Amino acid sequence: MSSAAFYDNFIKEQAVSGINDRIYGLYRRLLNEGLHNRSSVLEIGCGIGALTYLLAGKIKKGNIEATDLSPASVAFAQKYLDQSNLVFYAGDILALNPRAASFDYILLFDVLEHIPLEKHPVLFQRISQWMNEDSQLLINLPNPGYILYDQQHNPAALQELDQPVFTEILLPRLAAAGLELRCFETWSVWAENDYQFLLLRKKTAFTEQLLAEKRNLLQKIKLRLFREWRKIRYPYPPKGSY
Repeated sequence: MSSAAFYDNFIKEQAVSGINDRIYGLYRRLLNEGLHNRSSVLEIGCGIGALTYLLAGKIKKGNIEATDLSPASVAFAQKYLDQSNLVFYAGDILALNPRAASFDYILLFDVLEHIPLEKHPVLFQRISQWMNEDSQLLINLPNPGYILYDQQHNPAALQELDQPVFTEILLPRLAAAGLELRCFETWSVWAENDYQFLLLRKKTAFTEQLLAEKRNLLQKIKLRLFREWRKIRYPYPPKGSY
């Protein structure tokens, strides 16, 4: 695993970067996934607290637990982020014992590439213990092809440990921890297709939940009108053919 000392010396670079395109893009994704005022969040790899700052601005009645390997980074975050529902931890995530029994959202944003691959199964088992049926595990990591590219063409851009994490290896390990993939997307921040985003939940037995039963009256009316419009706009097969 990347050493705490390395990230202790990485604070200035994080501070200059601030809330960059990647961090803000991930925050927007969290909002799209339902993050709200009462959400409970575990942020793994919080650094100096750039994303934590955004979370703290949104979550006033829920709780946030944020952790990082670097004590200096956590001290920086604690200096500028003081909120009663926010707690920080410094140390190895594999030794963490969070206060909350489970969380609505667990965040692994740009962390897995810095943790040795052989430690991933244990990490996923621990994370699974902090999830309930409604919890979401959100993972963001560099496209493994991009790391391979940097290893060859721009090694100075890489951190102390920056390893490619291939989906075909990652997903079986997540599944072994009782987690199932709900969403996968390759997306772009600074270079075309430079990141991958995954959303996972606890694996549960499938149950039929009909969408029609969840719609209110207004939604039903709007859908009915849309379906009638669609028939007019796309009149196939033509009338009289059946």
